[in-house]
Amino acid sequence: MRDWLRRLPPNVQGALWLVSGGFIFTSTGVMIRLLSEQIESVQTAFFRAVIGLALLVPLMLNGQVIPWHSKRIKGHFWRTFMGTTSMVLGFYAVSMLPLADATAIAFSQPLFSVLVAVVLAKEKVRWRRWTATAVGFAGVLVMVRPGEGSLQLGALVALANAATVAISILLVKRLSDSESPLMILTQFAIFSTLLLFPPALWVWKWPDLWGWVLALGIALTATVGQYFWVQAFKSGEMSAVAPFEYVRLPFAVFMGWLVFAEMPVVWTYVGAAIVIASALYIAHREHVLAKERKAAEAAKPPAP
Repeated sequence: MRDWLRRLPPNVQGALWLVSGGFIFTSTGVMIRLLSEQIESVQTAFFRAVIGLALLVPLMLNGQVIPWHSKRIKGHFWRTFMGTTSMVLGFYAVSMLPLADATAIAFSQPLFSVLVAVVLAKEKVRWRRWTATAVGFAGVLVMVRPGEGSLQLGALVALANAATVAISILLVKRLSDSESPLMILTQFAIFSTLLLFPPALWVWKWPDLWGWVLALGIALTATVGQYFWVQAFKSGEMSAVAPFEYVRLPFAVFMGWLVFAEMPVVWTYVGAAIVIASALYIAHREHVLAKERKAAEAAKPPAP
């Protein structure tokens, strides 16, 4: 199977990895929703963190990653704080909203990334991206419809999740200039376990056998899905692969209908289409600007 995959064009490989990962992440969302019937989402997040840490222990024991050797512990802590916050918010959003709605609102993350780039990274954003971002947030308003009395707490939680994911991504990028992906993953597992233990203990309820199966399934599928996501962007070009992430929406619609008998209202589709279109345009502009910067650097005369 792996040999067959390697014979495909790199961008096709990346698309297949990402589509498969999208289905896995959707399955994770289904299990989170089911487990929320027994325990609080913060406890679910704790199970996700501690089981993920257990999976990394063998790598720490054989010396493949040594967490205490990192010189950027403070950076790892703040990245984990934001990442853990986004994980808990995401789990609550999935437990409070129809699966398709939570997935569609999560697609607003690239829009928040533009705001984060301006406010925190002090990047200059041109009018095209500002326009696309404004249009994208209009699509978010179409989905949540605040003027019709339909704005739910779950929608606000989902938006907060998208915002914190955007900040977390920025912090990961800053760490990745000197830290390996395995080190970042390990530090996240350690700190998130420590951060989530007190609130999880506060609301602790013992799940039944089915609940433990779901907790293990969430940890395993989230880990495998993350691996697929990394492989997708490692295999193909980001601009060619990234659009396939949006196939998670039809997966979510199907799984929501199959497991929970949910069907999103038409405004979810309309708003999601606007958000996805604006996010794709922003990604396209990023690709164009990156090519322009690369060409400008190549045109510079060599230093004497």
